Amino acid sequence: MSATPDAATAARDQRLDDLKQATSDWANKETQRLTDESTFLKSILQGRTGAGRLTNQNVADSSKLVAASINDFLTG
Repeated sequence: MSATPDAATAARDQRLDDLKQATSDWANKETQRLTDESTFLKSILQGRTGAGRLTNQNVADSSKLVAASINDFLTG
């Protein structure tokens, strides 16, 4: 067995490296496309229903209520 690979093995290794790179590039592009699509669809949903604003307002009001309740308990 020689230390240097023969031409067929070198060609196969190059094809595998190319495939690995192509797969990685595709995965990165597809992930970015899906992230962009998700962001776009969320913006449509928030614009149509106001759900995002309503949720944010509920979180803010709940936080204020919890803080006031804790303050009332601690101060008597």
